[in-house]
Amino acid sequence: MNKVLMMLGAVIVTAALALPATAQGIGARVERSQAELAYEKAETDFAKVKATRDAARTKCAAREYQACYELAELQRKGLGGVQDLSAAATNYKKVCDAKDGRGCAGLAYLTVQGRGVTANAAEGRRLYKKSCDLGEVSGCAAWGNMAYTGTGGPKDVQGGTRALNEACAKEYEWACERVQTLGAFDPNDRSMQRLRDLRSN
Repeated sequence: MNKVLMMLGAVIVTAALALPATAQGIGARVERSQAELAYEKAETDFAKVKATRDAARTKCAAREYQACYELAELQRKGLGGVQDLSAAATNYKKVCDAKDGRGCAGLAYLTVQGRGVTANAAEGRRLYKKSCDLGEVSGCAAWGNMAYTGTGGPKDVQGGTRALNEACAKEYEWACERVQTLGAFDPNDRSMQRLRDLRSN
């Protein structure tokens, strides 16, 4: 009996040695799962965004305000690191103080929402107006919406209508949608046609 077992063992070993290396798991290419591939890509993407965020922080410290805006956006969205709304507000303010309307609009958004700063609709409205005055179309749309609805201050239907329609004329789709929702139509304007054109493209 022992002799038979020994012979069978020898046959199995010989057969194993005769198998191709891939069948034995030696030098085989192991296929990775979709989850593993996705995780690897996510790690790579995170590393790239983190490097971008770190570089923006360095440039912002040197008063490069475009970098401050990019850093604030990454901090607000939690990209390349933890979400830090307070830091985002600080950097948006730097950009706003440098007379870049994007920074004022970003800070206004956080202020109205009470994210990273104390909620203050009136201050948010003021910041949106400043953003608009500096030429930022999103600020004009947001200020127009607040003015039309009387949010953060007295109602200004005429001013709100004008701001929303002007933003829509610059193809800012959200403004066109608000014009439709609020019924803030300018009889001399073709905002709704522009909205339809935007959606058909």
